[in-house]
Amino acid sequence: MLSILIGGCTTQKSEVTLRVQNSGTSDRENQMVEIAWDDLKQKFGTVSDTSLILVDGEGKQVTWQIVTNGTDSKSIIFPVTLEADETETFRITEGEPDSFEPLVYGRLVTERKDDFTWENNRTAFRVYGPALKATGEISNGMDFWAKRTESLIIDKWYRDDLAGVASYHEDHGEGLDFYKVGRTLGLGMTAPIHNDTLCLGDNFVTAEIIDNGPLRLTFRLTYEPYAVGEKMVTETRIISLDAFSLFNKVTHIFETDLESLNVATGIVTDESLEPVTFGDSSGIIAYETPGNEANGTIYTAVIQPAGYESVQLFDGHYAGLNGITPGSSYTSYVGGGWSKAGFDSFEEWVSFLKAEKEKFDQPLTIDIQ
Repeated sequence: MLSILIGGCTTQKSEVTLRVQNSGTSDRENQMVEIAWDDLKQKFGTVSDTSLILVDGEGKQVTWQIVTNGTDSKSIIFPVTLEADETETFRITEGEPDSFEPLVYGRLVTERKDDFTWENNRTAFRVYGPALKATGEISNGMDFWAKRTESLIIDKWYRDDLAGVASYHEDHGEGLDFYKVGRTLGLGMTAPIHNDTLCLGDNFVTAEIIDNGPLRLTFRLTYEPYAVGEKMVTETRIISLDAFSLFNKVTHIFETDLESLNVATGIVTDESLEPVTFGDSSGIIAYETPGNEANGTIYTAVIQPAGYESVQLFDGHYAGLNGITPGSSYTSYVGGGWSKAGFDSFEEWVSFLKAEKEKFDQPLTIDIQ
């Protein structure tokens, strides 16, 4: 989603200038920019990654985060807002940065049967853990919490629900959980296919937070091996959610003895109703979840930058299908919107998705000086 140029010589500097350009046809609001730490070090030389100040063209400090992806390789991220064909200049200098309130949050909710639940300032999600499986409730799909507040609400909703004060299945002004997952992929997860049937794993076994804000939360989930035909598959998921975004970056890694694997990325559908969908092989699948007057309507989607070999109703899901190589990373962007939080119709949701897809097709350009 970014194209990075490193200009000039590599003489050590006390200040680095970043020129970020939006060459696309749609405006970008709070799109996350990511720059490899090694690229900055070519300009700075030796510098601590905790002693940097990032300012915009008006000299105002900008929130930023160092991310590690769980390894020694690092990058720096920060949000930018640019109109179509606009360029903005930022400066990075050594110094003591301001403290910034976190805009992302997630944790293992042991008090609610090992849910792993996460959120940013716009949306929230959940997957199900081992303690819930022990009760007989099995699902490795993604749940969606409809949210219409910029506040981080996970702890509050769980606390009030468990205390009997306010159920998070009812809207008390901030949103609610009314998305139905069950024994499905829920919102946009990916599973292997065997004989035209989805092969679903069980609840996650372990959850590990890799990066923890203030702008990006990343965590890793592992699953027990499960059968795909006569072979066993081991699945790992790495999920990232950035501040301001409605979409998670979801990377699935399936390891098996099979030479190739067919997979489906699916959104669960209500098979009793005629589905309202949008999608084709270019890389967007979207589904309007049947709503009601009290709770409104959830709009769901997956963006696959590389596109799909086919898109179809498949085994209770609206799905994009691809062939992949076992052991490789397979990444999609998964999220949802809500009729009570900015989307008045499915058509408006689809227009939004097309603009989101442009972020991959026409990435921001960064020139490091």
